[in-house]
Amino acid sequence: MSRLIKPLSLLLSFLTLISVISACGKTTEQTETETKTETVTETETETETGEETEAEEIKMLLIDNSKADFSIVLNDEGFCTGKANKFADALCSRYGCQIPDTGKYRISFSKDESQNGWRITTDTEGVHFSASSGNYINCAAEEFLRRFTYGEETTLSVPYGLSVSYDYEKDKINNTSLLSYIPSDRVKLLDTTGDGKIMSPEWIESLVIVELRLLTASTGGMLKDSYDLLDFYAEAGVNCIWLTPIYEYGPGGNGYGNTGAHKIGENLTGTKDQTEGWEEMRKFVEYAHGKGIYILFDVITWGVMKNSELTKSHPDWFSGEAWGNAAFNWKNDELKEWFISTCTENIEKTGADGFRCDCEPNYTGYDVFEEIRARLAAKGKYIIVISEDGSNRKRTYDFEQDGVLWYAKRDRGGVYVDPLVWYVDGGLDIVDSVKKGTGLGSAGLQNTKKQTGRAKYYTNCITNHDYQRRTVCGNRLKIGYAAITAPFIPLWYMGDEFNCSWRPAVQYDITVDYADADKEENRIFLEDVKRMINVRRTYPEIFEYWADDHRNSNICRVEMKENKGLTAYARYADNKAVLIIPNNDERKSPYVTAAVPLDDCGISGYEKYRVTDLWSGETLYETDAEHIETVAAYVPYQSFSMILIEGIE
Repeated sequence: MSRLIKPLSLLLSFLTLISVISACGKTTEQTETETKTETVTETETETETGEETEAEEIKMLLIDNSKADFSIVLNDEGFCTGKANKFADALCSRYGCQIPDTGKYRISFSKDESQNGWRITTDTEGVHFSASSGNYINCAAEEFLRRFTYGEETTLSVPYGLSVSYDYEKDKINNTSLLSYIPSDRVKLLDTTGDGKIMSPEWIESLVIVELRLLTASTGGMLKDSYDLLDFYAEAGVNCIWLTPIYEYGPGGNGYGNTGAHKIGENLTGTKDQTEGWEEMRKFVEYAHGKGIYILFDVITWGVMKNSELTKSHPDWFSGEAWGNAAFNWKNDELKEWFISTCTENIEKTGADGFRCDCEPNYTGYDVFEEIRARLAAKGKYIIVISEDGSNRKRTYDFEQDGVLWYAKRDRGGVYVDPLVWYVDGGLDIVDSVKKGTGLGSAGLQNTKKQTGRAKYYTNCITNHDYQRRTVCGNRLKIGYAAITAPFIPLWYMGDEFNCSWRPAVQYDITVDYADADKEENRIFLEDVKRMINVRRTYPEIFEYWADDHRNSNICRVEMKENKGLTAYARYADNKAVLIIPNNDERKSPYVTAAVPLDDCGISGYEKYRVTDLWSGETLYETDAEHIETVAAYVPYQSFSMILIEGIE
């Protein structure tokens, strides 16, 4: 975002103009009326004595007491008429005004194909929006509404000489610098359960996880082709990749059906030589670490494909069937030792950072992976272990894949067939869910109200490979409000961050075309997701805070004057609180007024407060304690505000 300072000469010329007009016989009443458009700014000039003083900034008064004094002009016939009408409707709903056909000023909309983004400028004629497309005009209009129409004043004024612009190539967000990999020899361990049963590496608290299937990620398919995927996700701010199974498929296998954890797939590595194959994976992991990304392997414990080599060389390791194939016999001690040793070696020879355990703890229980992490810890390598199903959290598993899943309403299989995001379209109130534990953790613990939701870490899995349709689909509430800014570890399947194209089917089988990310509307959505993650990482004391008992998370309810269909909440720490105010009601005004929960956020008692819009990064105003009881802001449909309130001395 670039912002050009108003030229001093422009300011002085307007001051001179006002002086001349006054000298020509303006009445006192007329002068008072026009000086409503003048405000004081910090632009410096010099007096005759050489001392620096403050010059006056001239502002145009667009709306005064519900009366608009501007017209809307489309400079290109038919260009973004709908976007201009939407902008006008927003202003009318905010100020209760009607926009005349003619007025002192004009707000113009123009197409400028020389841009790759948008620009807002002001001059004596009014406000001018120009952009390379209708999508970017909409972005410019929303930027204007966030910057200038906050609060509850009945006037709207903007400064002359304003120039605010966005150029995609120059201004796109890159979160890579916010990521860092902590090697095991420098990592601190956290006592997750309070009794030393699970010692998690400290980086667990910064996780934003994407599940990635290289074979259906269209940028490559093999390891050597997929380094740009790591670049892409680092730029987004994602610091953990859950790789779907990397093992040899075998006849009829699809990855989740494979020949065993000891063999890496030739379809990924491009070589039949296992030593060379695992070395390719080590290089991939090493590159990820260089980008600040942790890598998790997806490991299968239910068995292997029928007629696999293991079933012939070790028939006693198998008993019965699982998922139509040969099931492991976990009562066999030799199998246990082989599996534990194999998984331990896979981490040692690649440097990967943990496991996502398919169907666990339903097959091996807790002992097998507890031993794997213990052996690695003894060698100075500290990992995390994620179960697919809910676990009791007493040992072994740091958290489960589906941390938010309200079993009283729908089981995991039901969610896969008919996916939803619980806090947006699933009937769960996000604050009640956290504070009471509703819908959190394992099905068994959810039946015990006193125990549910009391572990330290929970994911909010927005989508995964088993889903039969996408859930996000460009909705900022579903990926942001429900996960990225909420007190959960965000987890989603590749492509949701840029609203990839999809079709109804198990998403594991569908190729994700990363070229979709370059489509303009998707690019804009991706930039917004990157902004959400940027805010999460910029304020880790707020968004990466984890109470030992999740019910004590730093979240509280924010009361709204207008009901927008979802619960508003605040996250807070120290002298700061971020108000997350959603709008899920297309029928109503996009403006909301919310009470600031100073006491609940622990930020009462300051003399002054600073209010910042974290979408634009603009400080909106500073005010005293008397006037911070409420905030009013523009919130687009299917999006949310991120308003930072800071107590300052």
